[in-house]
Amino acid sequence: MAVIDNVEFPFLNLTLRRDLDVLFCRWHTFVTAPQFHEGYWAALRLAKKHHARFWLHDLRLRNNSTEAEREWYDREFVPALKQQLPYGLTIAYLMSPMQRQHIVSETTPVSEVINYEGVLQVRYFENEHDALEWLHACRIRTIPLH
Repeated sequence: MAVIDNVEFPFLNLTLRRDLDVLFCRWHTFVTAPQFHEGYWAALRLAKKHHARFWLHDLRLRNNSTEAEREWYDREFVPALKQQLPYGLTIAYLMSPMQRQHIVSETTPVSEVINYEGVLQVRYFENEHDALEWLHACRIRTIPLH
């Protein structure tokens, strides 16, 4: 495993793996809104530093996002992402079946891949292997092989 950077918070571990070209964002516990914001900003800083375009957010131990957090994500995070990572970002969200059902019931309708302003695409998964395969396929489509 080739880790090139690791940042640890009491509620989140960020690990950039060069061998997979994936920034792993593993949430450890329920979070407050300030922790939610801090985690996303920290991931964005790390991604900008290393040009990390593919993220896996493991939400299985974290609480579901509130409506206010989702609004912050759309209003604050996505525009900042667009400015700081103009080459785009792909996020695979790993969640439990109950979390996924909550997302499906809250989002009308849920599509396989959700696009935000042409700079961010996200998809939800219940299996880490499937999430990593999707991120790999996205990387092959978007980054030319040398």
